[in-house]
Amino acid sequence: MKRVILAILFATAAAAQIDGGAGIVYGTDHAFAIQAPEGWVLDNTSGKGHGLCAVFYKEGESWQSADVVMYANTASKRVEDHRTLEQLMEYDAAQFKSRAPDIRITSAASIRGAAVRHFMPDEYGNHEAVAYIDEEFIVVMLVLSARTKEGFERAYPAFAELVESYQFLTSDVTFGVR
Repeated sequence: MKRVILAILFATAAAAQIDGGAGIVYGTDHAFAIQAPEGWVLDNTSGKGHGLCAVFYKEGESWQSADVVMYANTASKRVEDHRTLEQLMEYDAAQFKSRAPDIRITSAASIRGAAVRHFMPDEYGNHEAVAYIDEEFIVVMLVLSARTKEGFERAYPAFAELVESYQFLTSDVTFGVR
């Protein structure tokens, strides 16, 4: 099974931008698959400067200039401040509040079992939704970030589609070729 996953990972890494494509995000303690919503691009290079392996934006736009973007991120549950999903969500809320004291943080309807919170507006005026997906050793965060409330509302169905595409593969990830 691990060899098949590695082969898929290498095939995915070869394409930097995949219109409507699927990819595998992997790192310590995790490998999961996600798929770009219809009309969106999966890009595995543009977000690297921000520590992001998978970013999404509408076809015909770019990560740098799009008004609405989405991305995948993870947090280890081996870190003292967030050993549980609830601790991580509270940690996240505290981080947002420290940067934007007037931010409104609300719980939204879950999407396929993922806890969802809305953060509006953040310190840059963005409107964000974060889907928190609890796994054994990590919490996966799928994020929608829009520069306007209107853009946020228009893109929310695509965000739900991204979250629904999520499939956890394994927490036993081996790096390198044997």
